[in-house]
Formats: sequence, structure tokens, C-alpha cells
Amino acid sequence: MRWFESDEMVLRYHVRYGKGPYLVLIHEMGGSIESWDWVMEHLPADQGVVLPEMRGMGQSQKLSATPSFAAVAADVAALLDHLGITEPVVVAGCAIGGAIAVQFALDAPERCLAIAPLDPALNVIDGGHEGVLALADKMEAEGMRAMEPILLDRTYPERYRQRHPGHFAEVRGRWYANDPTSFAHFFRMLAASDVRNDLKRIVCPVWYGSGAHDLLRTPEYMQELAALTPGAELRSLDAGHHVADHAAEEVALMLTELVAAVS
Repeated sequence: MRWFESDEMVLRYHVRYGKGPYLVLIHEMGGSIESWDWVMEHLPADQGVVLPEMRGMGQSQKLSATPSFAAVAADVAALLDHLGITEPVVVAGCAIGGAIAVQFALDAPERCLAIAPLDPALNVIDGGHEGVLALADKMEAEGMRAMEPILLDRTYPERYRQRHPGHFAEVRGRWYANDPTSFAHFFRMLAASDVRNDLKRIVCPVWYGSGAHDLLRTPEYMQELAALTPGAELRSLDAGHHVADHAAEEVALMLTELVAAVS
């Protein structure tokens, strides 16, 4: 694991040098580079992969202010510059990471061969902005333990915990290690964002992954996004909201096929 600096933020990343086009894998809110561990095991061994760790998350520098989707997407571009990767890439992201993948495709279309948003959080659903902002305040005031029944119990359903209880224990431990203030700023970023109307401007191929058991970004929500995105493909995956964990082999196959389709 390594660190670099973008916009006065020191950010952690990992790179596996290999065959291009490179895959850029962006984790979920509250996640880290390690969120992609199981997907990495199923990707071709010679596939080049870049794993950014978003500002405020994991071991990257913590937040003192609310960023924007555009700022976090710019961190991805800065990381590619840092690594000297100038050729266009394929970008996948889970949840908020999926929203950042969409933003990257909008802001840097010349650098983006294709994107694979997995249950992307592109907006606050059903006008629930006040609730999201209240959740952010509660998290900042009371810490991560108060959030487990509200968040982790919904995003990581029991059916997936029972499949691999040891792995879930690791996920839960990393989740608890989050900085509550930084996590709260991500909720505020989400409350201030809605890129659904911009989906029609994406010029590269878009393959959506939809968790069949996601309680937050439901299959119906994903169907609406696909309908707003010209030429988009939608795949149903055996997953809750933590798509990369719950359906790692399916996701790796999907990404491998996408890379082959645009190479």
C-alpha cells in the first residue's frame, strides 16, 4: 500500500501493475481498499488494477469539511497522473464509489473507456434529505456504535454474514475503525448531490450491477438508472449493498467481460 497527495489530501492507494486497459476499483462509503480483496482474487492475474482509497476513508487523510463528488473524482484522476497511467481506463465503483465512477466519466470522458457502477448512490431517495443530514449529525455526535443497527445491519444482510462469518467479522472491524466525522461528511456530500439528470451525457459504455437483495439501492432503483442511461446494460447480482463482498466472483466476471468488450 502506498500514499500520494491530491488537493492537499494524503490518500492511500494500491496498484497491481499488469495488462491494460487498467481497472480502477472505487470502494463504498465506509469502506477501504480492502473492500475489493475478494474481487481481486477472481480477476485475471495479469490484469492491471488501481485501487484508490477515498479521502476520509480507511487510512487516507480524514475530512474536516464536506467534499463533492467532483472533488473525489478528481482524486482518482490525480492518482492516475501520479502513476503515469495516461491511457483510458475502466472504472468500477460500489455505492458511493459507483457515483464517483459516474462523476469520473462525466468529468474526464477522454480518460474513461467504460464504467461499471454497482448499486451506485447517485442521489438521496424519495426526498429524504433531512433524514440523511440528521443521520450525519447523529454519527458525528454518537460515533460508529450507534450507527450499526441503522447502517451495517441494512447494508450487509444476515444471509451474507452467514455464508462467511469470519470475513464479515473483518468487514465489521474495519467499518468500526472509520472516523465518524469523515463518514458524516460523506452523508452530507450525498445529500448535496444528484447526478441522475447527467447520465444522458455519458459517452462511454455503462454496465450497471444491481444487488438483488439491496435494501438501499433496490432493483427498481437500478432499473430507473439504466433507463436514464442511453445504451446501458443492467446485470442482476446475488448481493446486498456491499456488492463487491457479496458477489465477488460475479463482479470479477462482469468486469473481465467489460474490459474485453472495450479493449
